[in-house]
Amino acid sequence: MKHLISSRYRAYSLAALLAASASPLALAPSAQAQEAITIEANVALVSDYRFRGISLSDRDPAIQGGFDISFANGFYVGTWASSIEPVGNSELELDLYAGFAFEAAGAEFDVGALVYTYPGESDVHYWEFYGSVAFTTGALESTFGVAYAPEQDNIGGDDNLYLYYDASYPLGDSGLSLIGGIGYETGAFGDPDGDGDDKWNWSLGLAWSALGVDWSLAYIDTSESLSEGNSTAVLTISKAF
Repeated sequence: MKHLISSRYRAYSLAALLAASASPLALAPSAQAQEAITIEANVALVSDYRFRGISLSDRDPAIQGGFDISFANGFYVGTWASSIEPVGNSELELDLYAGFAFEAAGAEFDVGALVYTYPGESDVHYWEFYGSVAFTTGALESTFGVAYAPEQDNIGGDDNLYLYYDASYPLGDSGLSLIGGIGYETGAFGDPDGDGDDKWNWSLGLAWSALGVDWSLAYIDTSESLSEGNSTAVLTISKAF
């Protein structure tokens, strides 16, 4: 993740941490515990870290990764990190989250809370609630989601709302999937170019697996007139453990 599909993939010893987290390691006291607790990790290299359409890496490549601990009752906790264009003294975004995932009426639901932190810099962290519902119609996989950050001093005393739709559609037996999405944002982060209009972002691309990793190449654009939101193609190479 970020725990949701776009929902959103820092260069230090994160890779070692992920490798350790993915191994049968340290939480293996009993078979019962292994059945009740699942640890998953992920790592990715992206040509540009685009978060809700806006580049947070100054249009440069970024390394990303995280891990999740999931419990049999549907609760989970996790963390995710990415290298970024410096925020004050910090060149790292570190997200911490906890939530609850469950299935009902043929759909998958996910609700939780997340805090964005920037180690090395103070008074810039903020938090938000999120929720999504995912379902399949024929071969089309759809996800509708919402993220809401209440009023907080660290985001200018304002709140923020983000709504999105993501989709994936397999292209026959080719091994390729067509992926895309659209999002709308209003509030503290909803007008980065300052023109008075709320932000829209959208993407369209292809995803596939090869050489033991997952790949995607997507065209990403926004309604904002600033270089960080200009249209671009983003290549992602990722691996889940």
